[in-house]
Amino acid sequence: MNLTAADIAKLAEGGLSGDGSRRITGAAPLERAGPADLAFLSDPALAAAAAGSKAGCLLAPLGSENLFKDFTGSLIFTKNPKYVFMLALRLVEKESRPLPEPGIHPSSCVSPSAQLGKDIHIGPLAVIEDGAVISDGAVIGAQCYVGRNARIGRGTRLYPGVKIMDACEAGAEVIIHAGAVIGADGYGYISPRGAHEKIPQLGRVVIEGKVEIGANTTIDRAALDVTVIGGGTKIDNLVHIAHNVKIGRHCLIMGQAGIAGSTVIGNNAIIGGQAAISDHLTIGENSVVMGKTGVMADLGPDQIVFGHTARPRLLAMKIEVLLGKLPEMSKTLNKIKKQLGI
Repeated sequence: MNLTAADIAKLAEGGLSGDGSRRITGAAPLERAGPADLAFLSDPALAAAAAGSKAGCLLAPLGSENLFKDFTGSLIFTKNPKYVFMLALRLVEKESRPLPEPGIHPSSCVSPSAQLGKDIHIGPLAVIEDGAVISDGAVIGAQCYVGRNARIGRGTRLYPGVKIMDACEAGAEVIIHAGAVIGADGYGYISPRGAHEKIPQLGRVVIEGKVEIGANTTIDRAALDVTVIGGGTKIDNLVHIAHNVKIGRHCLIMGQAGIAGSTVIGNNAIIGGQAAISDHLTIGENSVVMGKTGVMADLGPDQIVFGHTARPRLLAMKIEVLLGKLPEMSKTLNKIKKQLGI
């Protein structure tokens, strides 16, 4: 990044105080920022500490102008400092972690029947199978696998080692991190004669646009239909999503969560880390399943649940408090029993 404070103020659509020609070449946390760095403050209550920062340019919330009279750097007052800081980080990322140049590495294996778009990158040892479609601007990292008739959307990036199995689809501008597997067989068995026999998993996975999927996450193909990840949803590392699951748009799913087969999750839901959701359930839109919660029944919209059996959050917290008092309660009860001669 090599911008002036005035350039950043334009990006922020905010007011500038101080030297607009000051050069900003990096971004750093408030306490470590130097004279050439951009930093941000989102909470006006911390302005006293921020005033002593050595940051060359500081993003601060509107309405806090009178709190920075002694700040020596450039100040930009904007509605959402953290968001503007994120926009600046994108510029830093483009410079420090640029996308690979278009081209097909000679060690890759690309089927003659695969359809390849413009300006794509296919890295070392990647495999593109028969009938696969790689759209314009896609990046297929080293050692990736794109199965038969799979489709990779425009501008989508597969980090090294991602596996997109046969007939599965990743839409436009999807990001899938290293080691993720999209379209492994769902966990389906039947035991008619005392032994477990595999049910063929003939469906597929469809990932809609602007989804991000973390490292080593697995999303299973449907048995007959489609496992769907709605547009804009963000999935953390080490998440398991089983066959036939339907996840809505703009959901957040944290690390080590597990969602069993045929469950439907509404738009804007949040699933906390290590949460477990049983099969064939419906989780309403805007609901929050907190970390380590086990869900075994349907949830309506706008619910917040917590605990081993997914009780409403406030009730679950009261129970947790009572559990902490059990030793004291037991001691009191034993005294009462002794007094009564029981």
